[in-house]
Amino acid sequence: MLAQTIQRFKKVSHGQGAASMVLAGSALMSDCATLGFDQSKLPMTVSEVIQMSNENVSAEPIVNSMRESATVYRLKAAQLAQLHDQGIADPVLIYMQETYLNAVRREQDEADLEQLENVARSLLVSGENPLARKES
Repeated sequence: MLAQTIQRFKKVSHGQGAASMVLAGSALMSDCATLGFDQSKLPMTVSEVIQMSNENVSAEPIVNSMRESATVYRLKAAQLAQLHDQGIADPVLIYMQETYLNAVRREQDEADLEQLENVARSLLVSGENPLARKES
């Protein structure tokens, strides 16, 4: 799936020129975040991932370093394609995508729980029992 996304992007952006690559490159250098999670750890930047890859570090230690840093990578297809072209291993790219998807899921789960707690509080305050049968 990742390879298909990268190939589609390459076909679309092939004629876009150097300007789009400069924009993608600048975004690559800065587009990682922790989305409100444990920010006491230093994030592992995309530049560090590229450097480790260029130093022939295999995918597993790179992914382990990213996992330990708890960094969330919000990368666009263009950025993933550029990283792929720079020789970043597929398991690293897949892990980077998963960090963002998992962070979004966690945030949604937290929002759902908060909404459920608010409903429960309002039922307790009102004294209503939504499970009680209403007699007609």
